[in-house]
Amino acid sequence: MIIKKIFFVIFAVILFVSCSDDDSYDYHYELLPIEEAMVPEEFEYGKIYDISVKYIVPDDCYRNSDILYEYDQNARNVAVISLVIESNDCETIDLEQELTFQVHALQASPYIFRFWQGDDDNGEPIYLIVEVPVINLSEQNANEFKGTHTKM
Repeated sequence: MIIKKIFFVIFAVILFVSCSDDDSYDYHYELLPIEEAMVPEEFEYGKIYDISVKYIVPDDCYRNSDILYEYDQNARNVAVISLVIESNDCETIDLEQELTFQVHALQASPYIFRFWQGDDDNGEPIYLIVEVPVINLSEQNANEFKGTHTKM
């Protein structure tokens, strides 16, 4: 019984020390401009496609970058969002990185992607706009079949 109490006390001390706030740091999230976007020329309805973007990580305080993807009426706004550790010891790296996300083509109308590239002098967003048409091969194949076959 005494060994269990000693074990419990040691465990409680370790747990208390490991959960202390001494290791915490301040951070915020920041958008990083997209330098380049690699998008297919067209989507086939029902298929899944990879889209890749390139961006620059300015210093080593930027961590865990991910894609921010939001709908804006008929368009898709795409940006890179990164966790930024607030520190005075950040080292400039200007490292080009690439992220890839998937799009499932489930609409018949063209996809309009707006890749965020920063803000202009007036604070208005600048976008690289790419429109991707959607083709429906099942309808296309049916129309080709109709054109090549006659009634008997």
